[in-house]
Amino acid sequence: MPTVAHVGLLLLTLDLPACNSLKDKRRVLSSLLSRIRREMHISAAEVGLHDRHRSSVVAFALLSGARAQVERLRDRIERFVEGEPRLVVVEREWTWL
Repeated sequence: MPTVAHVGLLLLTLDLPACNSLKDKRRVLSSLLSRIRREMHISAAEVGLHDRHRSSVVAFALLSGARAQVERLRDRIERFVEGEPRLVVVEREWTWL
């Protein structure tokens, strides 16, 4: 039986309306990404809009032998991020790799 790996990339564009400096933004994103990495055991990083203190693009790499597991993780990440009161998800991009 062949080995199968399902890999997905989730990009979320975020608005951080309460952040008044890059330091504020870094604090919010660091906390969020650390919690996601720790609780869900996935790769997560800020990948865009580094120089804007009220916007960000974050990426999540998901990998599993089961496609359904990747989809469940994606949904869980989206709910987790949407539950963060200090930010708003303004755009989502999902890609199977």
